[in-house]
Amino acid sequence: MLKKGEDGFNRLPNDVNLGKNRRLIIKAAELDHLGGVQTFGYTVEEQTPPRNIDAKKATALGLKPSKKYSLLKMGESVPTDDGTGVVEPEQVLLEELRARKLAVLSDHRRVPPPMAGLCRNADFLVHEATLRMEDGVDKIKIRGHNTAENAGMFGGDMGCEVVALNHFVSAAVSEDAIETLLAEARRGNRNRSQIISSYDFMEVWIPRGGFNFCNLPLNSSKDKGK
Repeated sequence: MLKKGEDGFNRLPNDVNLGKNRRLIIKAAELDHLGGVQTFGYTVEEQTPPRNIDAKKATALGLKPSKKYSLLKMGESVPTDDGTGVVEPEQVLLEELRARKLAVLSDHRRVPPPMAGLCRNADFLVHEATLRMEDGVDKIKIRGHNTAENAGMFGGDMGCEVVALNHFVSAAVSEDAIETLLAEARRGNRNRSQIISSYDFMEVWIPRGGFNFCNLPLNSSKDKGK
């Protein structure tokens, strides 16, 4: 959705000219695919969401819901409704929510450090799984593609919550073949992320504050196809 900037022009959510109203930060870095063939990875990250107000605590301090809550969210102290006191932001602000991040890697055989750094702590990582480990290192180098096991390992090393495998070869579109790739990715991941397979036009909802699977069993059979 376009947003009107202070200069009156309609801007994309990631336009730097929006200043504090900029909603998204999009970054890119080069991947290692094949000699002479440039490919890139991208991350899309939202601005850190404003902290919510603990309405019960604010009311107890003499401040009922009003426009003053917006000032508190911006870090401003405000007077109580009867004017006899002052409410400080830290007295009523709830815990800060983490900004959500999506990382998408196109064709590659290796993720260079600059792109790897951008992927760190992503909620959702899209990573190719063209090859299997049995294909060997030579095929990775020659074809310029990566394996499902490396996808899982990379996602775990970067602290990604979900790793979505994509870019399957035509021979790997059967259910059994996909299950094999998922198993390889989970082996490389060592149970540090949720591992799923992606599909065309897939939509993913990332909750406010990002994914947090630390208290849930990872990669159960029930998540198949989700």
